[in-house]
Amino acid sequence: MLNQRCRVYCAVLAAGILFFSGCRKSRETSATPQTENAAQAAPTSAPAAPASKERHHRIFMNEVSPLIVSMSPETIVVHDGHAPMQRFSLTYEIDHAEKATKAYISIYARGIGEVQRFNVDVQPRAQIEFLLDASSFDLGPTVRFRVHCSYGNTDWYIMGSDPTEFPQSASSKEIGLVGPAYIDKRSLAPGVGVSISIDGAQFTRCDCTPEAQVDGTTVELRNVKAEDRRITAQLPAEALQRRPVVVRHLEVQLVVYGPGMPAADVFNLNFAE
Repeated sequence: MLNQRCRVYCAVLAAGILFFSGCRKSRETSATPQTENAAQAAPTSAPAAPASKERHHRIFMNEVSPLIVSMSPETIVVHDGHAPMQRFSLTYEIDHAEKATKAYISIYARGIGEVQRFNVDVQPRAQIEFLLDASSFDLGPTVRFRVHCSYGNTDWYIMGSDPTEFPQSASSKEIGLVGPAYIDKRSLAPGVGVSISIDGAQFTRCDCTPEAQVDGTTVELRNVKAEDRRITAQLPAEALQRRPVVVRHLEVQLVVYGPGMPAADVFNLNFAE
C-alpha cells in the first residue's frame, strides 16, 4: 500500500514538473518575437547633415577684414545661359568696423563683368536679403569636352568649372583642367578660333583624341595637336554664336573701404544648371 502511494505521488510530482517546464518554455518562446520586434522598432539616430565649410577672416594691412559668412541658397539657377531673378540671404562680418568708411556688395561674372552692385551698412555683423537680377545678361552656352583614349573615355568636363582635384594625381585618367576658364565675347572675331587646351595626367600623343559640345551639339575642333598630358586645339568662334563663356559661378564680393587700400572677400555662387 505504501509503495502504491509512493508511485502515485511520484507520478503527480513528475507531471507537475513537466507542466511548469512547458509553460516556462512557452513563455520564453513567445517572448522572442516581441523582443525582436521591439529591437526592430527602436528608432535609430539619423546621420548628421554635413556642415557647410567654415569661412574665416583674412588679415589685411589696414586691419579692416570683411567676411561673407554664408549665403542661402548657395547656388544660382541658370538655364539656357540665363539666370532668372532670385532672392538670397547673406550674412557678413567686418572686423574693426569702426575703422571702415564704406561697404558694398558686387556681383561679378568672369567673362562678362559686374552684374549688380549695392551698398551695405558698415557693421561688425549683419544679415541682409536681396534680389539678384542677372536676367538681362547672357552667361553664354555650356561648352564641354571629353577625351577618347585607348583605356576608355573620360567624363565630360565643362569649361569654366573648378578642377575636381588640383594638382591632379598622376594616376588619374580624367581631364584635369581646361583652359581658358572663360571666353570674353569681345575677343571673338569671325573666322578666328579660340585656342583651348585640355590637360590630363594619362593623355599621350599617340592614342587620345578630344570631343567638344556646345549646348549639347557636337562641334568639330580644328588644328588638334595631342602631346603627352596636354591636347591643344581651336574652338570655332561661330560655334559660340559670338556669345561669351563665363566661369560657372558668380563672384559675390564684399568690398570695404578704410585706411589705405580697400579690402574684399569673395563668395563663389555656383551655377545649378
